Amino acid sequence: MTDEWPGFRAEGEKDVRVNTVSRWFLILILAGVTSASADSYVAGTDYSPLERVQPTSTGDKAEVLEFFSYGCPHCAHFEPYLQQWKSNGDAENVKLVRVPVAWNQGFEAFARVYYSAEMLDAPDAAHTAMFNLLHEEKPPQLTLPIIADLFATHGVDRDAFLKTFESEAVTQRVQRSKQLTRLYRVTGVPELIVEGAYRVPSPPGGDFSRMLETVDFLVEKGAAGR
Repeated sequence: MTDEWPGFRAEGEKDVRVNTVSRWFLILILAGVTSASADSYVAGTDYSPLERVQPTSTGDKAEVLEFFSYGCPHCAHFEPYLQQWKSNGDAENVKLVRVPVAWNQGFEAFARVYYSAEMLDAPDAAHTAMFNLLHEEKPPQLTLPIIADLFATHGVDRDAFLKTFESEAVTQRVQRSKQLTRLYRVTGVPELIVEGAYRVPSPPGGDFSRMLETVDFLVEKGAAGR
């Protein structure tokens, strides 16, 4: 009778039984680790299932909505984590859609800035620069021409930006952002919605790495359920 691990030699019946017990013990440990890993993202803590699943707009790709505002300091802290996640992520199967909240006149102005830049294909670096302007440089007076100059340094046509800011197309996008904010009952930012089915709130203590790991878990969970 032999029952030995690959690479090890059982020299006697007693050793064989020990190896057999050890093998089953290890299997149980590994099973526990796998289960713990899958269960480490806790509904009600790391994320919350929505009462009603909403349709998405990204076709075959998994949709991740980010509700944010340039004026939000937590969103500014979240930005480098988000950009790293985006650059390292599965772009072929996951689509990030940014939704600037417009709760009041000030937030709406920032939403118009975002959509103006988006419509003119501003690079991610331009959005990062906008956060830096507001939360690090903190100019004593912030005007639309100053913001236009900032985006111009990142390749966005300054005159086109100023014109787009006042456009009906931007107004329509802002209205849509308001609709989505109400639909998903967003009351704080940053907040992520995965596949129209799960809410991932800003975590206590600002553990944004875990927030995005939770998103990856939910994307995989959704893919497994398809």
